[in-house]
Amino acid sequence: MINLLGLIQMYNTYDHKSIFHSVAKCLVKNYRLLDTMTSAEIADLCNVSLSTLNRFFRMMAYPMTVSKLPLLASQTKDNYMFDGNYIPMHLARSTTESSIDYYINSLQERITSLHESIDKEQIKKLVEDINSCRKVVFLGCPIPQGVWRLQMDLTLRGIDNSAFMDPNYQYEELNSIEDNTIVFYTQYCRLGDNVYKNGIISGKDKIKKVVLVTNSTIHPLSALADYSFLFEGNGTEQDNILMNIYINIIALAFRQK
Repeated sequence: MINLLGLIQMYNTYDHKSIFHSVAKCLVKNYRLLDTMTSAEIADLCNVSLSTLNRFFRMMAYPMTVSKLPLLASQTKDNYMFDGNYIPMHLARSTTESSIDYYINSLQERITSLHESIDKEQIKKLVEDINSCRKVVFLGCPIPQGVWRLQMDLTLRGIDNSAFMDPNYQYEELNSIEDNTIVFYTQYCRLGDNVYKNGIISGKDKIKKVVLVTNSTIHPLSALADYSFLFEGNGTEQDNILMNIYINIIALAFRQK
């Protein structure tokens, strides 16, 4: 996932002594120029070999060769919608309504809709399964921040857990899944769906339950999920807010059990 968001995540989270942090820092700093350069020029700019840049590219879990990096940077610049990442552009908005009011009003409507669709009985059963499992593994890119608060509750309850930000470590965790593990899939960027799906299928004998939390009512992993918390996304950061609300509701029910 070497789009700009994934790149910024790596820059924010990697060990500052790692060469890959230096590469991420260089790419973020010069991102506006990358589409005008070749991959070899980008490697020189970051003061690393082309092979090191290629390893970094693979660590981002993007299914292309590093030679496509300039093209990807160009596509990000061309496709990035400034307002559209915060408010849904396809809905009609009054000419007298400010963007701030529109944002709040549309978010309130979506929260109300989510509230009305919540299956409390399903959450109750999920909490019972969590309390009897050995480990909880969170998958997805990016991981909703509410997951880390839930990890604190799991840790205090003595339940092993993981929520690695680097998708490569998530794949490793999935490939070495332990018995009686509950797997949460919290993806709203769809690039890795098939990789995660194959990993879940491979580990199905050890996985206790699969929990799907996503901004799509039709999802490739729906058939594998024991618990599904789905809502219709609009492709904005509001989707991430709603996903965090779902995680927080599950965490609240778990804490009160």
